[in-house]
Amino acid sequence: VQNKAGFEREGDDLYTTQEISITQALLGDEIEISTLEGSVELNVPQGSEHGDNLKIKGEGIPKFSGFGRGNLYVELKVNVPNNLTSEQKQLVEKLRKKGL
Repeated sequence: VQNKAGFEREGDDLYTTQEISITQALLGDEIEISTLEGSVELNVPQGSEHGDNLKIKGEGIPKFSGFGRGNLYVELKVNVPNNLTSEQKQLVEKLRKKGL
């Protein structure tokens, strides 16, 4: 069950989703992810795909034993635009012609 902070919990681990642009997926990027205690920078690797899960170690729930924390897992949702400008269409067409 997702809470109002946007996290799902499983044991000591938290799960969330983050939308990224198609260019962020292709080229990689550093994005800011909200955590329970603020935010952290997450490196999105070049060539990331829709549905990839990235782990942020130690940003989950504190463990009941009192030692350490669970992890935060971020599922990437690649946002594919519906309406491209004519310039954007030309650029994408060039990529297609180069085999991408």
